Amino acid sequence: MKKNFMTAILLVVMVTMVFAGGQQESGDGYVIGFSNSFNGNTYRQAEEAEFIKLADQLVAEGVLADYTILESNQNTATQVSQIESLILDGVDAIIVDPGSASGLNGAIESAVDAGIPVVVVNGGPVTTNAPYQINFPYRKIINVPAQFVADSLDGEGNVIIIRGIAGVPADAEFYAGMMDIFNKYPGINIVGEVYGEWTGSVAQQQVASILPSCPEVDAVIGEGGDAYGAMQAFEAAGREIPLIIGGNRGNFLTWWAAEAKANGYETMSWCTNAWTAALGLYVAIDILDGVDVPKDMEFAGTLGGAYIYQDMIEDYADLAADDIAFVAGTHEWIKENLYTQE
Repeated sequence: MKKNFMTAILLVVMVTMVFAGGQQESGDGYVIGFSNSFNGNTYRQAEEAEFIKLADQLVAEGVLADYTILESNQNTATQVSQIESLILDGVDAIIVDPGSASGLNGAIESAVDAGIPVVVVNGGPVTTNAPYQINFPYRKIINVPAQFVADSLDGEGNVIIIRGIAGVPADAEFYAGMMDIFNKYPGINIVGEVYGEWTGSVAQQQVASILPSCPEVDAVIGEGGDAYGAMQAFEAAGREIPLIIGGNRGNFLTWWAAEAKANGYETMSWCTNAWTAALGLYVAIDILDGVDVPKDMEFAGTLGGAYIYQDMIEDYADLAADDIAFVAGTHEWIKENLYTQE
C-alpha cells in the first residue's frame, strides 16, 4: 500500500453539490450515488477526493458508467431528499456518509426495498438493519489518545474536549470512547466541552469562547481537524499551550514538528482513514457483482486508525497545511480484511 498525504480538494460548501464522472459510451457500467452529509472540512474533502479518484479510474476501466456526489450540508431532511432523488434516478447502488443515526432510516429502507444496495460509511452507524455498514471502531480508536492524555497527566489535570458535529453517530461514539478512559481517573476534570465540527476555524472560535471561564488547562483532546484551531485559541488568549492531541492534519503536524525541535513540545496525533468512501465504492461494486459481503464490517487495524508519535513527527515536518496523513488501501486489502469478518 502506498502512503498518501492527500491534499484536500477545495470545494465550495453548498446545500447540494453534484459531481458527475465521465460517461462510458456503451453505458454498460454501474451508476453509483454517494450521499455525503457534509464536506466542509479537510477530512470530508479528502474523503470525496479519494472517492472521485477511484470512481474516475473505474469509469475509465468500464466498471462504472457514471457517478454522482450529493452533499446535504448537515441537513438531515436534505440528505433524505437527496437519497430519494438517487432512488428515482435509478442508480445501481448508494453510498451514504450519514448525518444522523436514525433520520435517514426511511430513505435507506426505501432504497433497499427498490433493490438498490446501500453502503453506510464513516459517519455511522445508522440504526436500521437495511444497509451494509462499514464503521470504524470509534471507541477503541479514540481510547488510545485518551489514554495518552491520562498517562501524560499522571491521572490528574484539567481537560477540554472538542467534539465533532452534534447528532452524527460517530461523534457520540468518539465521546463515549474518551469517557471510557477518563471516567477511570477521578483526578481528571473535564473543564470544557465544545463542538468544533471537525474544523479548525470552528474549533478555534469555540475554544476561544470558553477559555475566559476555564481554569488552567492541562490538555485538549478532540475528534480530528480541531487541534491547530485549539492551539491558535490558546495562543491568541496569551495562555500557555497545553498538551493538544493532533488529528493528523498538516497544519498541526508541521507546527508540532517545529515546536518539538525548538522547545521539546510533546504530544501524539491520530485520525480515522479518509479512504472510507472509496472503500465503500469497492464494496458496493462487489455487492452488485454478487460477491458474498458481510452485512456489518469494521474498518479497523492499522489502516482504520493511524497514530503518529513523537519519534515519527520529523517525517511530517513539511506536510502542506491541508494535507492529511493516512494510508490508502486496496481492493485486495478489503477482500482479505473485511470480507473475512464474521
